Amino acid sequence: KGRQMLLLEDCGGVPLDVILAREQHQMNLTQSFRLAIDLARAVGQAHKSGLVHKDIKPANVFVDNEGRVHLTGFGIASRIPRERQIPGPPEVIAGTLAYMAPEQTGRMNRSVDSRSDLYSLGVTLYELFTGELPFTATDPMEWIHCHIARIPLPPSQRIKGLPSRIDDLILKLLAKDPEERYRTAAGVEADLIKCLEAWESKCITPVFELGQHDVSDRLLLPEKLYGRSVEVEVLLAASDRVMTHGDCEMVLITGYAGIGKSSIVNELHKALVPRRGLFASGKSDQYKRNIPYATLAQALQGLVRQLLIKSDAELKTWRDDLLAALGPNGQLMVDLIPELALVIGEQSMVAQVDAKSARTRFHTAFRNLLGVFAKAEHPLVLFIDDLHWLDSGTLELLEGLVTDPQARHILVIGAYRTNEVGPTHPLFHTLGTIRGASGTISEIVLGPLQVSDLAQLCADALHSDVALTRELAELIFEKTGGNPFFALQFLTALSEEGLLTFQPESASWRWDFDKVQAKRITDNVAHLLSTKLTRFSAQTQRTLGQLACLGHIADRLAVARVQERSLDQIDAQLGAAVQAGLIHRFDGSYAFSHDRVQEAAYTLIPLAERAATHLQIGRALLAQIPPEELEDKVFEIVNQFHRGSSAIDCTAERDLAAQLHLIAGKRAQNSSAYRSAQTYFAAGRSLLEDGSWERQYRLTFDLEIGQAECEIVGGELVGAEGRLTVLTQHARGFKDEANVVCLAVLLYFTTGRSESAVEVALAFLSRKGVNWSSRPSEAEVRREYLEMRRQLARRPVNDLIDLPAMSDPDCIAIMAVLTELFPAAYAVDRYLLEIVLLRMTNLSLEHGHCQSSSVAYSALNMTLGSHFSDYATAYSLGQLACQLVDRRSDDRFKARVYSCFAAFAMPWFKPLPICQPLMREAFEIGRSMGDMAFAAYNSRNLITHLLVSGVPLSQVQIEADQALAFASTIQLGLPAERFLGQLSLIRNLRGVPCGNSPEDEDWANQNVDTQPQLAMMVCYHWVFRLQERYFAADYAAALEASGKVAGIRWAMRSSIEEAEYDFYSALTCAAAIDNAS
Repeated sequence: KGRQMLLLEDCGGVPLDVILAREQHQMNLTQSFRLAIDLARAVGQAHKSGLVHKDIKPANVFVDNEGRVHLTGFGIASRIPRERQIPGPPEVIAGTLAYMAPEQTGRMNRSVDSRSDLYSLGVTLYELFTGELPFTATDPMEWIHCHIARIPLPPSQRIKGLPSRIDDLILKLLAKDPEERYRTAAGVEADLIKCLEAWESKCITPVFELGQHDVSDRLLLPEKLYGRSVEVEVLLAASDRVMTHGDCEMVLITGYAGIGKSSIVNELHKALVPRRGLFASGKSDQYKRNIPYATLAQALQGLVRQLLIKSDAELKTWRDDLLAALGPNGQLMVDLIPELALVIGEQSMVAQVDAKSARTRFHTAFRNLLGVFAKAEHPLVLFIDDLHWLDSGTLELLEGLVTDPQARHILVIGAYRTNEVGPTHPLFHTLGTIRGASGTISEIVLGPLQVSDLAQLCADALHSDVALTRELAELIFEKTGGNPFFALQFLTALSEEGLLTFQPESASWRWDFDKVQAKRITDNVAHLLSTKLTRFSAQTQRTLGQLACLGHIADRLAVARVQERSLDQIDAQLGAAVQAGLIHRFDGSYAFSHDRVQEAAYTLIPLAERAATHLQIGRALLAQIPPEELEDKVFEIVNQFHRGSSAIDCTAERDLAAQLHLIAGKRAQNSSAYRSAQTYFAAGRSLLEDGSWERQYRLTFDLEIGQAECEIVGGELVGAEGRLTVLTQHARGFKDEANVVCLAVLLYFTTGRSESAVEVALAFLSRKGVNWSSRPSEAEVRREYLEMRRQLARRPVNDLIDLPAMSDPDCIAIMAVLTELFPAAYAVDRYLLEIVLLRMTNLSLEHGHCQSSSVAYSALNMTLGSHFSDYATAYSLGQLACQLVDRRSDDRFKARVYSCFAAFAMPWFKPLPICQPLMREAFEIGRSMGDMAFAAYNSRNLITHLLVSGVPLSQVQIEADQALAFASTIQLGLPAERFLGQLSLIRNLRGVPCGNSPEDEDWANQNVDTQPQLAMMVCYHWVFRLQERYFAADYAAALEASGKVAGIRWAMRSSIEEAEYDFYSALTCAAAIDNAS
């Protein structure tokens, strides 16, 4: 049927595990020796055939009727002489855990090779001679711990009478480090024969040196670390602190390319096993640095995949923890790690919120996700390799994680090239911010190896004496500068060039120093690797070049699609490179063994052909992606079109590439990766030719406005303002014009130009017949109020919940502009604010509800109550606002609607304790949706309510301290102590005096006429000072504070502090009069 089959001879034998179970330790020692010798010979024959078995155990050993051994079970055998095992879940590691070599677990920083089979042979011989396994365990992780950390009892301590040399032989096979085991099965066989001969001659304690015939003619470079013991200890100490005390730490490992940064980190795997720690790693790609969160997704993907093989009961526990941690924001993390949906199920879409809230929400969801994996019972190590190539979004996430006081049981490790990061590099800024925020950072700087280290490396590789390899080491140091990666490549090149040869007659390696010195082997590692790659076939070189274009790690299927070949054909083309250890194959992907190998493979493509190659790859990937999968795969595709853009020679394809950049930009924007999004938008715009505003209006507009949005979020306000000017000139249609105006209003308000924000918004509204001045009259406000009353007379408030959704696009656009105008109007003019709220209400009553309607309804008490004393209507419409946002689970304004209603409408109509549950709920909603500012304002408002309600001061102090801690973690534009002005009042009332510094006085006396948020805090400051001084009977100071409030009373309109101000001002005046009389 065309399927490949493995045909094995039926030897008619019995599995060795069956024999051992049947014999019950009764097998005579001579028989055991003969079986052991035959088994070692069989393993040696497999190795000579180029196979690494990877599953040697008694069940895969058959003994025929004549006592001959047959090795079977080649299902996972490999022809790759040396390959890395990734540290995946123990349940899915190929092989049998009880017989598995430590490096097969992926947790030893060593590759799997023929010596791994010798370890498994050692376990099998241990069982053959003792009837027992060297270790026992109850679960997979305990088996791994046994193999990498526990020392087995000598066999003779289990079975008396065993020759002592058998102890030594088997324990040598069971060495944790492959370099300390036998090198060949032939060496094991030779020593077993000597043991048998001694046994048969009645010599109980034979004396001979093990391994005399253990000679390999293959150059196998050692993988242990040289000259790095101090650095490893620093890393292990940081790991131990995190695991013991729980504080989050960051360790930076720096040095040049090839210096061994990743190798240092991989030493951690052994330390994590006893603690059942988790390890997640991601490697940045120099050619994919604009793909948002790609490296983090790679790391977290590994964690999530470990969950998918858990039992149903375990998986349910993880699922419950994840759902509780992520709350309504699960989809954000599913978008980042699609496999997560297999664990937590399908998630509802998240609410659309403003850019700042979206970023905060995403960061919070990310930290909550990590918090599920990072716990005392299983701490987490997160390793990010090549930090210097990270996208800005991931840098922001790491900054937030390391500086978050709530982050626990996480060790973040980052490695980067020293020469790539200067003072202008984003990573330099991120690390400075972390240090400035008192984040814990340790730094390990890796330098080159010394000649003595290289001499030891050569001695181990060539099985020679250090004194004999010193001269060679000095030459290697001269050529490589002590760079470990380059040194190993140099040694390999000597062997390949025939300058380093194995001499069978002396069973040793030889080199002619003069010839090595005379041979002009390059001292450039890139050239050395390129030379090695050019020895492959032309087809292999072509495939390697395309693989390098796809990235450090590339999906096998993607490579096959690009070449329009089968997976088997691709595997055949890359087989030689895999055999040479230059690339690895795992999990359906190919990965380069080192960045330098990828760089060398990329140079196989002539410079003049690289853009065309990228374009061809992009076209191939795009052609084979179903339309419904395009958004999920767009980053990989657009990356190729971007790097191949100079080869695009027709307008239609340039437009197509620009459209792909737009999709990528929006995808990045939705993930709060605004700098990456900006890069995609800008690149897409640059692809469009002159005249695109007329020929491709929609595409041009979307790219320009997307870039403007990102510039505003990123603080590039000058560029954003210029772009908005261009957009204003070209925008067509009311909706597009409104979008531009909303951004302009946001920009002007953000930069403190509230008057300009109002001017832009009013100019737009006038084009729709809404003609207001920036300072309308009281009569205009009253007319708008009477219009509202007229509409409410026709339909009771209780019936308004059933109004249809607003559908008129012009009305929706006007509502969007009015919503954006709200905060600027608050700063400019009281009546402008009131007329904005009333017009939003009237438009909603006439044309139906939209999301902005609830914002207006919840804040109406600022005009209905304070101006018209119509508190009942304000309360009823505030209730309606809450009902509307409750109906829409994705309502972006839910936190602020609850907040405004609870703080500005309810207190004037209901007892204060009734308001407080809604405030607490608003806080939680704001925090979950990333609306941290409104969450903080809720907690601030709640403290005032508790004070005014007469809650015991000790309890209010606890709540205030919690609010202070929360406010300290977010950016409010002023110190948290000033934001929570009640703290001074609470402390003084509790007998803990706290004076005001000169800086506090200067802050409280500044001009805040055009800064509404600051004005509000200053106003509250003087209200609390008024109360504090009144209680202290310092009526002169209280009167002074009251006078300070009078000029900025507008800033606290409708808040409970306004009532407190009137009450305590009156009491102060009365007390002052009494004192005067």
